[in-house]
Amino acid sequence: MGSGGNTTPDRSGSEQLHESATEVFPGGVSHNIRYHDPHPLYVDHATGATIRDVDGNEYVDYWMNHQTSILGHAYPDVVEAVQAQAADGLHYGIPNELGLEFGRQILQRFPSAERLRFSSSGTEATMYAVRIARATTGNSHILKAEGGWHGGNTDLSKAVHSPFDQPTTSGLPPDVADHVHAFPLNDEAAVTELLETYDVAGIIVEPMLLAGGGMQCTESFLDFLRAETRARDAMLIFDEVVTGFRVSPGSYQARIGIEPDLTTFGKVAGGGLPVGGLAGREDLFESTKPVGVPADEAVLAGGGTFTMNPMTATAGLATLEVLEEKPVYEYTESQSERVRAGFAEIFADLGVEAEVLGTSSLFLPVFQPEEPLTDVGAVETETNRSALLEFHDRLIDRGHYHLPGHMGSISFQTTEAQIEDLLESSRDVVRELTTEDIL
Repeated sequence: MGSGGNTTPDRSGSEQLHESATEVFPGGVSHNIRYHDPHPLYVDHATGATIRDVDGNEYVDYWMNHQTSILGHAYPDVVEAVQAQAADGLHYGIPNELGLEFGRQILQRFPSAERLRFSSSGTEATMYAVRIARATTGNSHILKAEGGWHGGNTDLSKAVHSPFDQPTTSGLPPDVADHVHAFPLNDEAAVTELLETYDVAGIIVEPMLLAGGGMQCTESFLDFLRAETRARDAMLIFDEVVTGFRVSPGSYQARIGIEPDLTTFGKVAGGGLPVGGLAGREDLFESTKPVGVPADEAVLAGGGTFTMNPMTATAGLATLEVLEEKPVYEYTESQSERVRAGFAEIFADLGVEAEVLGTSSLFLPVFQPEEPLTDVGAVETETNRSALLEFHDRLIDRGHYHLPGHMGSISFQTTEAQIEDLLESSRDVVRELTTEDIL
C-alpha cells in the first residue's frame, strides 16, 4: 500500500485472509482484477457510500462494485424489496411474473429494443450477441475496438490491452483470432478498410471504453458505424453492460440518439445482483424461439439456470423505480463533474501534467500523458501508470477506496462532504507525489 505521510491503517486481518485464500483460489482471488499488491482488502460490510474491511477500517467507496451500484450500497428500497421476495423463494427455474415485468421495464427504456433475452452476466450477453449477428448475416467476421473489453468469452478475447496485436490470453482455438479484427477508436478509415476486406457479421463497441480508461466514441464515429453497418447488412452492437442505465434512463444510445441493432446490458440493471442480457429488434430474435424454427436455423441465445430469477428481477425493478422517481442522474453527474473539475484545478495549481477522463458519474485522472489522449493505447502506454497506482494507494490509506488504476464512480448516496474530503485528500496526495518526485 501507499507509503505517504498518512499512516497506513492496520490491515492484518485482510492480509491473513488473503494468505489463506491462496490455498483456495489461484493467486488468492477468484477475479484477477481484484488483486492488489501486497493483498486485496477483505470487506465485511457495505452501506450507503461506505465499505468496512475486516479490520474495522471504513472507506468511502468509489469503485462501487465494478461501477454497478449507482444507488450506493444497500439502498433501503432495494433491500426491503429483496428481503420480502426471499421469503417467497430465491429462484424457481420456471417463468415468473416478476421476471416478465423486469423484462418489460427494460424494453421500455431501450429506444432500440423490441425483444430481449436474459443471461447471468455481461460476458454471456456479448457472446450471444455475436452469435446472433453471425447467424443472421451468414458472415463470420466481427469487428471490435482496440481496448474494448466485452467479458471473457472466447470470441472477443482479442486486442484488450496494448500491444493490441499480441494475444490477450492463451488457451484459445487458433482460428478465433482470424475472425475477430480490431480497429483504433474513432478511426473511420481503419473500419472502412476492414469492412472492405472481410465479410463482416457485426461491429461491437462500447460507447465508452471503461477498460480503456474511459475513452469515448465520438458521436460522429458512432453515426458512421450506424450508417456503414446498415449499408452492408451487418449488425451494430452496443455493449452497454457498464453504461446501461448509468448515463441516462435509456442508457448511452438514448443520450446520443443512435439506435444499434443489438444492445448488451448488465451491472446497474441488476440492482446489485447478477444479471446480463441482450435486447434488440424483434426479427433478430426469431431464430431463438423454442418452437417453429428449423433445426438448421435455430440459434441458442440467452438462458442459463439462474436467468430470470425473481431475486434479481426484484432488485432490478426496485432500482429502475428509484432511477425513474429520484434525481439520481442529475445528482451523480453534477457531483462527478465536481470531482473532475476539482482534480483539474488541483493538477493546475500544483503544476502536474494530467488529464481527467470520464463522463456522467465516472472519473479517472491520468498522469503525465505525452500529448492529449485520443486513443486507448496511449492511456496504457503513454501515461504514468505507476503514479496513478500510488495516487490511489494513498487515497485508500486516507479512507477513499478506488480499485487502483481503475475508473471511479459517484453513487446517489455519496455525500457532498465525502466528495469535498476526497478532493482535499487528493490535493495532499498530489503534493506528496510531487515532493517525492513521483510526479
